[in-house]
Amino acid sequence: MSANVGSFLHRWAQQDPERTGIVDSGRDSLALSYRELDRQAARVAAHLRERGLGPGDRVAICTANGLDFVAAWFGTVYAGCTTLPIPVLSTAHEIAFRLQHAGCKALLTDADQAALAHESKKRAGTSSVVVLIEEAMAQAAADAPPREVSPDSLAMLLYTSGTTGAAKGVCITHESLGAHTQSLVEHTLQLTAEDRILGTLPLTHSYGIRMTLLVPFYAGARTVFVPRFSPSRTLELCTTHRITWLPGVPTMFVAWANEDTQPTPPSLRWCMSAGAPLVEDVRLRAEARLGAPVRQGYGLTEATFTAINAPPDGAVPGSSGKPVAGVDLRIADDFGEDLPQGVHGEVLIRGQNVMAGYLDEELATAHVMRGDWLHTGDVGFLDEEGRLTIVDRTKDLILRGGASIYPSEVENVLAHHPAIHDVAVVGQADDYYGEEIVAVVVRQADVTAQELDEWVREQLAPYKVPRRYAFIEALPQGASGKTLKRQLRDQLGSGELSAESLPTHGPAQ
Repeated sequence: MSANVGSFLHRWAQQDPERTGIVDSGRDSLALSYRELDRQAARVAAHLRERGLGPGDRVAICTANGLDFVAAWFGTVYAGCTTLPIPVLSTAHEIAFRLQHAGCKALLTDADQAALAHESKKRAGTSSVVVLIEEAMAQAAADAPPREVSPDSLAMLLYTSGTTGAAKGVCITHESLGAHTQSLVEHTLQLTAEDRILGTLPLTHSYGIRMTLLVPFYAGARTVFVPRFSPSRTLELCTTHRITWLPGVPTMFVAWANEDTQPTPPSLRWCMSAGAPLVEDVRLRAEARLGAPVRQGYGLTEATFTAINAPPDGAVPGSSGKPVAGVDLRIADDFGEDLPQGVHGEVLIRGQNVMAGYLDEELATAHVMRGDWLHTGDVGFLDEEGRLTIVDRTKDLILRGGASIYPSEVENVLAHHPAIHDVAVVGQADDYYGEEIVAVVVRQADVTAQELDEWVREQLAPYKVPRRYAFIEALPQGASGKTLKRQLRDQLGSGELSAESLPTHGPAQ
């Protein structure tokens, strides 16, 4: 098989061209074969080539789950370019940063996002060309099949705050994507071309793109894409399309467990939860509601899906299961020495799922990649069977509804408000989202939570906006001057520090 991961799609288009590859529920359940998808991707690739783009060029993609994203992503890798998926809920400020930082030559988007795309390009001050995906598919003079690439060339960039600091571009190679996807399909998930998968996870995040695009396309399976999550609608689709495998985040499983208007899906074999810890009570209620086992997986953008508690292994409450084939993990102390079974320590990862590094961040890469192992900042332990359980994390990442919220990004926006003297953003336990975002603010002038809310919403996607504000005279600091965020979390949890909750703005994000 070619090193280009576009071969996942192209291979099935040749071997079984009429097999259905996707169903786009956002377009009246439009079904497309692998042959049709291959042609659409080839036309996007041809359009990019006609504009002078090729190997080494970076192409951002901002569009919802469905045909447009599939054609844009595979068309970009067909052309030998590097994809940079951007969440559709991003603001112009967030998109502009990625365009500028990654030096993107193009931004692929749809008609609904066109105005935002042009505003983002203007803010970025770059020469990125805005391309409407549907026009690219329609206007290309010819088709362009996947071009040969070197295995170590970059297939994808995904932005994350990593284990430390501000937003960074995680570099992922064709070789890494290909080898890890093969291991997931053939060894851990054991999916086949007969499987049908629900694609309700955002394709602009690592979890969604791995499990509802790359994994199904490698297996030759069918994905039913959902542009926006709804518990009743997704369960209806599970029944209508006889979905066999259902990946989601904990908040989705909470919603499915509580949804009582749809019948139990008839064809589910098992379901997987990742993105945040899954509470055992939720897992059991979701299993009863869905009529299928619900298991947990663990990974991070820098090393996606390191371990999965997949059948036929038995369920172990709280565990993320055994490492995926081709992945090694260790539990180490502060000096990097291995710890015995059952002893808590930092999770270290090595293998085909690990990133090539952070884009243009040699020091940050060297900090987390020490001794050929990725130092995750997560704390866990291994049991006697080699199964991993995550118990804590040393970084300040907030996991809200399966989405990774990086406090530094939210703090940077709030810190520029003229009424704020100092600010810390932390997570607070929440029954539905797992964690909710709380901004702890030291004011230097009168300002209300509502005014700060309006300020943040202009610059950040809705799911990153704090829902609670606490006002304090001074932030607690350690001897080094670092804010003691754990102390703030403890004070919020005990009620010693109270936070004002804001009303929701439309559907929860």
